[in-house]
Amino acid sequence: MKRISYILLASLLAFGMASCGNDESTDYDNSVTISGSVTIDGKTYSNPTFNMGTSMEVEGYTYLYDTPTAQIYFTAVYPKTEMINAGSGFNVHYYMVLEDNKPGTAGLTGTIMFHKNDSLVLFLESKDVQTTIEKIDPIGGFIEATYIGTFSDNSNTPKTYTVTGKIKAKRVEEPTKK
Repeated sequence: MKRISYILLASLLAFGMASCGNDESTDYDNSVTISGSVTIDGKTYSNPTFNMGTSMEVEGYTYLYDTPTAQIYFTAVYPKTEMINAGSGFNVHYYMVLEDNKPGTAGLTGTIMFHKNDSLVLFLESKDVQTTIEKIDPIGGFIEATYIGTFSDNSNTPKTYTVTGKIKAKRVEEPTKK
């Protein structure tokens, strides 16, 4: 019986150590995946997924925009700090606006800026992006959403990319209400 327990324990330890071997996880709270190939800072990546921060590094708030004919609600999402380590030697900063403040389908407008060594190496802006807002908790809770759509870069010969991503941000009070 001791021998079986020892073998089982050794097997579990080996499995646990093997599963820790990959530091480049793609299971992020906030992420963006660019479909196809994209060249960033001279290197070509195929279907890369980038870290956009943990749920505690990203925050968001809802706000009301009054027009003469309507009141429109939005939800802004962005990193709390200047930059997030996106992996592969890049830092990222972004600002996204979900075009609603409740669960359901909505549009998304936003920019994603990749930096390397303090230099901007890729700037993406949304063109046609749809979001599924899964939840917007009260202040102190979370904002969760997924998105898919087209972003374009700002190069001399602009390219478009299909992107998918997910958002999980700590909900905070609207800055103008503080």
